[in-house]
Amino acid sequence: MKEQLFSKDFHKKLQKNVERSYLDFIEDLRIDFQKGFDTDVVDPDFLDQLNDIVHDETFDTYSPLKFYWLNLVDNLIYVIQLHEELLIEEDIDSDELTDLENELFNFWNDSELAESFLNFLNDGSPVIEVSTNLVPLLENQIVSFYVVHLSLYRQDFEDALMYQVVPELGDSEKKIYITDKHLPVKLKKTPETYPSLPLRKLDPEASKMVIEVDDKDVELKIEDAPEALTLEDSKLYVLPHCEEGEKKIDEFKKNITKALGNIKKVAPHLYTTFKSFTHTIVPVNEKGIVSYSMQSLPGYSCLNMFDRDQIDLMDDLLHENGHHYLNTYLNHVDLINEDDDKVYYSPWRKALRPIRGIYHATFTFFWAMELFANLDAAAEKKTLTFTKAERVKIKTRFLEEYFMLDYCRPDFTHAFKNKRVNKEGLALINATYERIDAYKKMVDAALKNLEALDTEAFVKISTLKKELSETRSHYKLI
Repeated sequence: MKEQLFSKDFHKKLQKNVERSYLDFIEDLRIDFQKGFDTDVVDPDFLDQLNDIVHDETFDTYSPLKFYWLNLVDNLIYVIQLHEELLIEEDIDSDELTDLENELFNFWNDSELAESFLNFLNDGSPVIEVSTNLVPLLENQIVSFYVVHLSLYRQDFEDALMYQVVPELGDSEKKIYITDKHLPVKLKKTPETYPSLPLRKLDPEASKMVIEVDDKDVELKIEDAPEALTLEDSKLYVLPHCEEGEKKIDEFKKNITKALGNIKKVAPHLYTTFKSFTHTIVPVNEKGIVSYSMQSLPGYSCLNMFDRDQIDLMDDLLHENGHHYLNTYLNHVDLINEDDDKVYYSPWRKALRPIRGIYHATFTFFWAMELFANLDAAAEKKTLTFTKAERVKIKTRFLEEYFMLDYCRPDFTHAFKNKRVNKEGLALINATYERIDAYKKMVDAALKNLEALDTEAFVKISTLKKELSETRSHYKLI
């Protein structure tokens, strides 16, 4: 497994597994409709539309946006199941949520419609009643996302179809991107309904989209796809999310090219791994946001590129790629048996976390350690030139990640014994620890060099080691 971590062939195998799971799901949906899928939870007309949509041949092949759409459908199926179970549930205590109501609450509270959901609840409405009011919005997004991103033919709507923008695709008040080709559509004026866009017409062949603004139809031009960065045998799209990003797009591309070039120079295995799982970067400028991505949207990384330097950029690119890597696993197989018990201390969050939080943090921050270990070696060999401050930063980050990852090692043995991590999940995480072990000898040298370079940074690492030791003694695993 250790050797497979960086294997391009292994990465392709994982992605093929996801594609197979996707196609199986599509086939199951088609079979369900052929048998006669019926429910009172959603509108009958919507079911007819969904039946037509799932039989569209476009779904016979996989893409990240089709996977996202299928996740929307999966969410709706989950809500339908909860509603139907709640309808037959008896002896409900109105003063206290049942387990099913809690599941329904958690679904909407974690969704993009959380604000609307909580506003309805604050008016005193029961959870299932609020959910019933929101289900049509989920139905609408399933249809509108299909129309905007996946359908390839002209469509007109007598009643405007409300499309909820997806910021993780680069959508903003000034511009949205449509289809798998990221075709830009600039908004002449932002509708009052934003972040929903009232869609009246979409004609890809004529490169036209019509939306409703202030009760008037406004025709918009669908522009050509933006020029992507070429990474040997693959392409990397950079889609600015805001006006400031538009102005700096050339600078962002230059910085990303430089960052990936340096990664390739010092750690070709990390460069190969990045190419396997990331295809689109969305630069964002939001206070408090460093980087993030979504499990339901494979390969799209949202990065704050306004307040970060070159070393940070390398770290952010690989960190989000680590999430994509892990999510590629999780999108076709279970690695952990999730529960909400906050049993394990996270040295990154400095708080107790459930197993999901520890597993994700360990796997994703492993890539930071791998990066900084290779950058440190490159600095020592003068493969790359760094300032003193950069060398201190690299050594400090390598040591921080090494000691925090090492701290979490016993947690996975405990989690496996308590059936929170399964065999495949343990095998994957153990592969990262085999790699971490390879850097043990490097740690002592890095500590010694850091002490000579910067006393304050050395004290910081020494303090971290002491705190982790004390924390391990405090939080004893049972």
